[in-house]
Amino acid sequence: MICLANLLVLTSFYILFPTLPVFIVRVLKGDESDVGYIIGVLSLTAVLVRPLAGFLFDAVGRKKILVLAVIGFSLVMVSYNLVTSLALLFALRALHGFTWGFTNTGSGTVASDVVPPQRRGEGLGYYGMSNTLAMAAGPGLGMYIISLTGFTQLFNMSFALAIAGSVCILAISYPENRPQKKAVISLESFFEPKVLSLYWIIFFTAVVYGGIMSFVTLYGEHIGIKNAGTYFLAYAVTLLITRPLSGRYYDRKGPAGIMAAGFISIALSFVILFASKGLVMFLLSAATLGIGYGIVQPTTMAIIINRVAPFRRGAANSTYFSGIDLGMGLGSIMLGFLSKKVGLSYMYLSCSLIILIPMVLFYLKEARVPHSSPQ
Repeated sequence: MICLANLLVLTSFYILFPTLPVFIVRVLKGDESDVGYIIGVLSLTAVLVRPLAGFLFDAVGRKKILVLAVIGFSLVMVSYNLVTSLALLFALRALHGFTWGFTNTGSGTVASDVVPPQRRGEGLGYYGMSNTLAMAAGPGLGMYIISLTGFTQLFNMSFALAIAGSVCILAISYPENRPQKKAVISLESFFEPKVLSLYWIIFFTAVVYGGIMSFVTLYGEHIGIKNAGTYFLAYAVTLLITRPLSGRYYDRKGPAGIMAAGFISIALSFVILFASKGLVMFLLSAATLGIGYGIVQPTTMAIIINRVAPFRRGAANSTYFSGIDLGMGLGSIMLGFLSKKVGLSYMYLSCSLIILIPMVLFYLKEARVPHSSPQ
C-alpha cells in the first residue's frame, strides 16, 4: 500500500516535470533563469521543512502526519489552476515544497519501517521502483495531456492522483517504531548525526540531477526532439531494472564495489547528452543515467537506514532528503545561470565533472567504513 500511495503521489508530482518549464516559457513568457528559480524553489523550501517533518514522524507518528501532508500536497496541486504570473507561480512552488518535504520524508520512513532488516537494500530498491514507475508514467502523461487538452486538465489530473494516494495511506496499518522515552527537542531531534558524513555526497549527486529535471525537456526541443518526455521514460526503464539488482549487491557485498560504477555511469550520461544530436543519443544518455542513479540512490539510502535505530528513521530520512532537495534546488538555479552563459549543451558537459566530486568524497571516507549491520 505504501508503494501504491507513493506511485500515485509521485506520478502526480512528475506530471509537472516536463510540463512546468513549458508552462513557464509559453504561457507566462519566462526564460531559462526563470525556469531554474521556479523549479528550484520547491526543493529549497522542502529543505527547510524536512527537519521538522523528521522530528514529527519520529515523535508523533507516521500515518497521521503523512495523511495530512498528502492532503495539503493535493490542495496545492489544484491551486496551479489559479496561477497567472511568474511571481504567483514562484510563491505556489514555495508552498508546494513544504508539503513535498513532509510527503516524501514520510513515505520513505514508512517503507523503511516495513522492509525486513536483512533485505533492506533489496526492499528499498523495490520501494524505489514505485518512484521509477511514477517517473516513467508521469512525464509522458503530462506531455500527452497538454498536447491533447491543456494545462487546466493537467493540474486537475495531478490533484486527482494525489487524492487517490491519500486514500491508500489511510488503508495502511502496521506497528510503528516509537521512542521508549518522551521526545526532547534538540538539534539531534531534526538531524541525524550518524549520517551527516554522507550529506555532501547526496548533495552533489542531486546538483546535477537538478539540471536534468529542470532543463532536459527544453534541451530536447533545442536539438529537434518533438517529445522530449521520452527521456524520462528511458531513464525510468533502466532505473527500474537497476534498482533491485544494486540493492541485492549491497545486501551481500556492501557499497564499495558498486558505487564507482554508479558515479561513472552518471558522468558518462552527461557526456553523451552533450554530444546528442538526435533521438538515439538522447535516449542512450537517459538509459545510462538510469543505471547510475539506480545504483547510487538506493545504496546511499540503505547505508543511512542501516546506521540508525528504528525510531530515528524519520530524522535519518529527513537528513537524506534534505541533501537531495538542497542539491536539486541550488543545482536548478546555478545551472540555469550557467546555461544562459554557455548554453545547455556545455552546461550538461560541466555536470559530468561535478559528479566526480561525490565519487571522490565517497571513496575517501565512506568506502572505508565497515558495512553496517541492519537494525
